[in-house]
Amino acid sequence: MLALLTYAGCYWASGRAISRPAPFGPRWIAALLANFFTWLMRVVGKCPITSVPPEKPLVEGRQTEVVWHPHGAYTTMCFMHCAQYTVAAQPLQWYPGVAPVLFKVPFFREMLLLLNARSVERKSLEALVLAGHSIGVQPGGIPEQLLSDHRREIALFPRHLGFVRLAMRYGLDLLPVYIFGENQAYTTMGEWGQALSAFTYKWLGMPLVPVTGRFGLPWLVPKPTNVHVRWGNAISAGSPNPNPTNDEVQAVFDLYLAELRRVFNKHKDACLPPEVAAKGLTVMFHGKEPGASLRTSNSKL
Repeated sequence: MLALLTYAGCYWASGRAISRPAPFGPRWIAALLANFFTWLMRVVGKCPITSVPPEKPLVEGRQTEVVWHPHGAYTTMCFMHCAQYTVAAQPLQWYPGVAPVLFKVPFFREMLLLLNARSVERKSLEALVLAGHSIGVQPGGIPEQLLSDHRREIALFPRHLGFVRLAMRYGLDLLPVYIFGENQAYTTMGEWGQALSAFTYKWLGMPLVPVTGRFGLPWLVPKPTNVHVRWGNAISAGSPNPNPTNDEVQAVFDLYLAELRRVFNKHKDACLPPEVAAKGLTVMFHGKEPGASLRTSNSKL
């Protein structure tokens, strides 16, 4: 009982940290946790990881918005493997934004905070930027999770391109990173699985994506998978622009998408199953159209 009361007090006290622009907890504990997760994935989960930094060195001290793809069924590799990169500042330290609902899960909440994760809500991300930190976002979010498929690679973007607008508002660089192998960690259930995911999200507020993992069992232990993290080069969003036009946003997004295309095409054949690599990267958009000048497409890269 005492232990439960103690944790309840800690849980309440850590509530402010979800949006606070400062590290949470001792950094040595964060480093230990991040390294443990990577060891667990590599040795126990049989999911080794390699990472190739950007070809052009990052400008030291330059604030950056890390943009990672894909979301995957459960962002397992991003959470279990890539946390070590932000904690160890390789190639930079950033604060990844995640769905606020995840901070309601006891113990998982504290692990997220230790590994620099913060709420993806706009006020939280802006507070981090104003405090001089770099941030991270996954633009596809839950809509991309609902479309997760081990047989193809998808990059889903919101039509209003809020992640680009945020970078332009504060003059951040956009840094694409692709996690090859995220989608192959689990076997998804095709169209009926996507329908079930959408149903659970509608009624529960969070998606439950039906997958099978190691040994073909319906659990969240991933299949043995080679994970390859490939970083693109930073794309400048220009000087701070509080109110960019749709055309200005589209121009920066086009540069970002071209760099994402280059990174994907350069590494897909070495980092993906041949049948998946052959399909290329499908780019899709969701949400309301903010203006006629923002072009959309559903094309393969």
